[in-house]
Amino acid sequence: MGEKSFFKGALVLSLSGLVVKVIGALYKIPLARLIGDEGMGLYQMAYPVYAILLTLSTAGIPVAISILVAEKQAKEDYHGAHRIFRLSLMMLAVFGSFFTLLLIAGSKWLSEHVFLNPGVFYALVAIAPAILLTAVSSSFRGYFQGNQTMVPTAVSQIIEQIIRVATVLLLAYLLLPRGLEFAAAGATFGAVTGGLAALAVLLSAYRRHRQKYKAVLTATGSREPAMPLFKRIAVLAFPVSVGGLVVPIMQVIDATIIPTRLQVAGHSFERATGLFGQFSGMANPLINIAPIITISISLALVPIISEAMAKDNKQEVSYRVNQALWSTFLIGLPAAAGLGILATPICVMLYGIREVGPLVAVLTPTTLLLGLYQTTRGTLQGMGKTYLPVINLTVGIVIKGVLNYVLVAIPALSIQGAGIATVAGFTVSVVLNVHYVKKYTQFKMDWKKNVVLPLISTCIMALAVRLGYQLINQYLGNTMGVIIAIITGIVTYGLAILVTGGIDPQDLRIIPGIGPKLARALGEFKS
Repeated sequence: MGEKSFFKGALVLSLSGLVVKVIGALYKIPLARLIGDEGMGLYQMAYPVYAILLTLSTAGIPVAISILVAEKQAKEDYHGAHRIFRLSLMMLAVFGSFFTLLLIAGSKWLSEHVFLNPGVFYALVAIAPAILLTAVSSSFRGYFQGNQTMVPTAVSQIIEQIIRVATVLLLAYLLLPRGLEFAAAGATFGAVTGGLAALAVLLSAYRRHRQKYKAVLTATGSREPAMPLFKRIAVLAFPVSVGGLVVPIMQVIDATIIPTRLQVAGHSFERATGLFGQFSGMANPLINIAPIITISISLALVPIISEAMAKDNKQEVSYRVNQALWSTFLIGLPAAAGLGILATPICVMLYGIREVGPLVAVLTPTTLLLGLYQTTRGTLQGMGKTYLPVINLTVGIVIKGVLNYVLVAIPALSIQGAGIATVAGFTVSVVLNVHYVKKYTQFKMDWKKNVVLPLISTCIMALAVRLGYQLINQYLGNTMGVIIAIITGIVTYGLAILVTGGIDPQDLRIIPGIGPKLARALGEFKS
C-alpha cells in the first residue's frame, strides 16, 4: 500500500467520521433541550448495555477480517480473502441474533436490578434489534477495510448517522407527551433505523464489488479448511473483543456507580441522574469530536501494518507509526487547548447549561489521550499484538473505576471527580501502549517535529483564542464570540505550524488530490 493510498484511506474515514461526529454532537443539542438532562441520563444508560452485547456479538471479528484479508491480498490470494469474509459473516449473523434476543429477554431484569431505574426498560428493548444489524454490517466493513477500500465504510457511516439522528429527534418529540422513559426509548430506536440504512448501503457496495472482481473472487485459490480459519479468526478476534468490552462495561459501571456516589455527595436521585446525563450525554460528545480523525488513522493503520509485517518490512512499520503519531499530536494538541479555553462558552452556546463547562475543561486532556491511544492500539493490532491494548486499557479502566468511586462522593468535586478519573485512566493506558509500540517497532520519535513544534503553535493559538473571545464577547455576545474565536484559532494555528516548520511540503504532497498543489503553494510561501 503506497503512501498516498494510506493517507487516502485515512482521509476518507476522517472526513466521514468528521461528518458523523459533527452530526452526532449537533443532534444532542436539540435532544438535550427536548428531554432534559434526566432524559439524557436514561438515554445514556441504555447505550453501554447495547455496546457490551454488540461487542460480544461481533467478538472482534471485523478487525480479524481486516487483518486476514489484508494478508491474503498481499499474497494475491483473492479467493482466500473472500472465503474468510463469508465465514466471518456467518458467525456474526448467528452471534448478532443470539444477543439481540438476549437483550430483549433481559431488559426488565437489567432495569430493575442493575440500574435500579425501571424507566430504562423501554430504551433497552427499543435498541436491541440494532445489535444484529450492526453485527452484520461490521463484517462488510471489515472486508472492505482489509481490501483497503474505505469509501463503502465511510458512506455507510454517514447514511447511518443521518437516518439515526432523524429517527432520534422525531420519535423523542412524538413520544415525549407519554413520558421521559418513552421519549428516551424512541431516541434509542434510532440505532435500529440507522443500522438498517447502513446495511443497505454496504450490501449495495458489496454487490458492485463482487461483480467488478467476479473473475478473481470465483477463481480457484487457497482452500484452507474452515476449522483452521475459524481458529485464526478467534485468536485474532478474542483479545480485540475483550478490549472492546472494557469500555462499555466501565460505562455500565459508571451508570451505576456515578449516580449512586453523587447521592452520597448530597444530590437527590433526580439531580444525580441529571448530572450523569451532563457527563455522558453532553461533556463526552464534545471531547470525542477531535479523536474521530485519529481513529480513522488507526483503522487505516491496521491493514497497512499487517501487510508490512507479512512482508517483514520493519522499516515501513516504524515509518508509519512515527507518521501516525505526528498526525495525532498535530491535531490533538490544538483541539484539547481550544476546547479547554472555550469549554464554558461552548456549553452555554450549545446546551444553555453553564455548569457543564468546568466538567468539559477537566476532561479536555482526554482529547489528545484518546487520539494517542487509538493510534498506538491500531499499530499493535496490525502487528498481531491484539492482546496488549486490551491489557493496557483494562489497567487504565480499573484505575478510573477506583478513582470514580472515591472522587465523585467528595462534595467539592462531585461530577468533576469523574472527569479527573477519566483523564488519569487514559493516561496510564497510553503510557503502556507507547511502551510496547517502542519495544516492538524500535521507532525513534522525532520529538521536535511531532511534539515541540505543534506545542509552540498551540500556545500561540491559545493566546489568540482567549483574546479573540474576550474581545468579541464584549460587543457581539457569547455565540459570535465562540464562532469567531474558533475561526481565529484555526487560522492562527495553521499559520503558526507553517512558520515554525511543523508541516513541510513533503507532508502535504501525500494528501490525495490536492496534495501536490498545497505543497507547491507552501514552498512558494516559505521561499
